[in-house]
Amino acid sequence: MGKHHWQHVLMGTLLVPALIAGSGEFSTITANAKTVKVTTKTDRYAAPTAQPGYKTVPKKYKRSIPIQILGINDLHGGLETTGSVNIGAKTYEGVGTVTRLAAGLDQAQNQFKKVQHSKNTFRVEAGDMVGASPANSTLLAHESTMHALTAMKFQVGTLGNHEFDHGLGEFNRILTGKKPATTASSLIQKYPHQNSKIKLVVANVVKKSNHKRPYGYQPYVIKTVKAHGKKAKVGFIGIETTDLPSLTLLQNYQDYQILDEAQTIKKYDRILNKKGVKAVVVLAHTGVSTYGKQTSGSAVDILKKVNQTDPKNNVGLYVAGHSHQYANATVGKTRVVQAVYTGKAYNNTQGYISPKTGKFMRLVSHVYPVLPKSQAPKVKDNAKVSAIVADADKRVAPQVNAVIGQAATATTITGRLNNSKTMENAAGELVVDGQLYEANKLGTKADFAMTNNGGVRADLAVKPDKSITWGAATAVQPFGNILQVVEMTGQQIKDALNQQYDEKQAYYLQIAGLHYTYTDNPAGGVDTPYQVADITKANGDPLEMKATYNVVINDFLHGGGDNFAAFKDTKIVASVGTDTDTFVNYIKDMTAAGTPVQAPKLDRKVYLGSH
Repeated sequence: MGKHHWQHVLMGTLLVPALIAGSGEFSTITANAKTVKVTTKTDRYAAPTAQPGYKTVPKKYKRSIPIQILGINDLHGGLETTGSVNIGAKTYEGVGTVTRLAAGLDQAQNQFKKVQHSKNTFRVEAGDMVGASPANSTLLAHESTMHALTAMKFQVGTLGNHEFDHGLGEFNRILTGKKPATTASSLIQKYPHQNSKIKLVVANVVKKSNHKRPYGYQPYVIKTVKAHGKKAKVGFIGIETTDLPSLTLLQNYQDYQILDEAQTIKKYDRILNKKGVKAVVVLAHTGVSTYGKQTSGSAVDILKKVNQTDPKNNVGLYVAGHSHQYANATVGKTRVVQAVYTGKAYNNTQGYISPKTGKFMRLVSHVYPVLPKSQAPKVKDNAKVSAIVADADKRVAPQVNAVIGQAATATTITGRLNNSKTMENAAGELVVDGQLYEANKLGTKADFAMTNNGGVRADLAVKPDKSITWGAATAVQPFGNILQVVEMTGQQIKDALNQQYDEKQAYYLQIAGLHYTYTDNPAGGVDTPYQVADITKANGDPLEMKATYNVVINDFLHGGGDNFAAFKDTKIVASVGTDTDTFVNYIKDMTAAGTPVQAPKLDRKVYLGSH
């Protein structure tokens, strides 16, 4: 739980960069990826009305069937999440919130309807609707988020890894509006339960027991579009990432098999083709990113495999997710797009379907930032969505606003990378300091503590009076992962630290109780650029490779999450409680002791350069 591709996130800002901008100008990326193209111009449009080519219908398409697909990914219950994002070469500040997202989607759809005189708009999402969320979603079992998605009229979606956080059965409950368990909190019991009406499609998740999809989910859905007295069919295929076993707890995925993404897409594209569907959209929780003139990621690899094994496939659009990046490119003939995360952007794909062949024609996509009202005053808020958020805030306010402690200064403690070289961040190191402290307070001798980068979800917000609220603390640690004290040899600890560097630093650790140096790895190439040199305990004594130490980790890492194999199946000697409660208790304890929390000095990982 908590694994994410954060390697491009610096100080809370996604460094994101292009699918087809209306100019039709392309540049080939690399010699070994000639089928992958991005635009030579970037997405710089603040509102759909500014998008070129959408103000009139080209003469050659006047008898074709227009279609619009509005997409999001990785909302993560971000009802009021804001931040800054880079889309292409332009930075947008203060973007986000579902109220403004709904407003942007409404404007985009209205513009399409005005120009095309068509109702052929589909709103889709590519997984991680919920999970790793702020309190106004988490404390209400994410039903507030599902209400918002319903109000935004999302029609089709697929599963991400976070839909498994509390078991797929619980997600299906909130998807369909069933009553919660009697053990649920009074907040959850009292919240209205309603069917989201989102058609959940997922083609490659099957139960091991019978090889059938769970909860009656379908592999695809077929929609009909109309214009000029003609009809055509559009198919939407849902795809889960095959990385799921390293993204959630064993108990959450052990009953399921995740089938190969490319083979599954090819299979159902052919099935749809036999049903007369020649225009196919894939909604896939698989990562992709566009930086400058290069687009890469598992979505690209999957599409290349599909195109190589079935060149005649009809996949025209691939709406990606999971990696939280901006992407806008083509892989072969397929448009690939991803709209960052937490409601800070959305993608708008428009085009036509030939009434003769049923195939896509001239698909054009852009990614738009979800601008604040001050920057886009003519984009009107969606009152219904706004009311849902306000209601959620009111319900959780007493718990969220409760003050639990004090900080040394009235300064937010950053929860994303303060040091892009060492991958350290202040809130993350504060988290593991707390885990180490609380474990020892409970009487369990712990030497070190480590947590995965994806488990630290936000800055630690500090109020002007230096107070810290329960909501601020739990935003940093929202998962409720179980903390375990495990036995590890010095060599296993070194192996774990080295495993930070085996996937281009996609996954890294925040550490407490030890320091280490690292150097360039001449034999590692691009994927493994560094290697650990010397490791010492906090007192300066060297870590002994054959000695045994007690390390606090969460149960996600203990299961080998984020591909940290060194932690897997290590001997558990104690349990500390949840990471959420532990962080809250640490802030309380430090305040009671007269030592308000402050940002740690980021000196636990030291880069020595070539060695």
